Amino acid sequence: MSLFSKFACVLLLTSGHIFPVALAAQSNQSSSSSSGSVPTLNEQQKAGKGLFMQNCSVCHLPILENSKDAASGGPTIGPLLEGLFRGERPRPEEAVRTFIMRGTPKMPGFQYGLERSEIDSIIAYLKTL
Repeated sequence: MSLFSKFACVLLLTSGHIFPVALAAQSNQSSSSSSGSVPTLNEQQKAGKGLFMQNCSVCHLPILENSKDAASGGPTIGPLLEGLFRGERPRPEEAVRTFIMRGTPKMPGFQYGLERSEIDSIIAYLKTL
C-alpha cells in the first residue's frame, strides 16, 4: 500500500470520528447557552445537518488537534456559524442563501453542487445553532 493510500485511509477513518464530535461540541455550546435543553431537529433540519457535515464542516467546525475534549474547540478555516441568525446582527436568510450559492474568493459556491431545497435544509439547520 502506497504512502498516499495509507494517508487517505487514515484521513477517511478519522474524519468520521472528528467531525461529528466537533459538530456535537458546537451544538452543545449553543444549546447550553440558551434553555439548557438539546433542541430536537425536524426532518428538514436533520437533512440540513447531514448536508452541512458533507459540504461545510471541513471549514466551519473546529479542527481538533490532539484533543480529546471536543468542548475546547480549536481553529477553523472559515468562521463558526453558530448564532448566524441570532444576536445583535442576525443575517438575512436570503443573503445567507446567496452566499452559499455564489461563494466568495475564500469559499466555493455550491449553486451547481446543491439543489435549492438542499440549501434550504442547510439554512434550516444553521438556524438551530
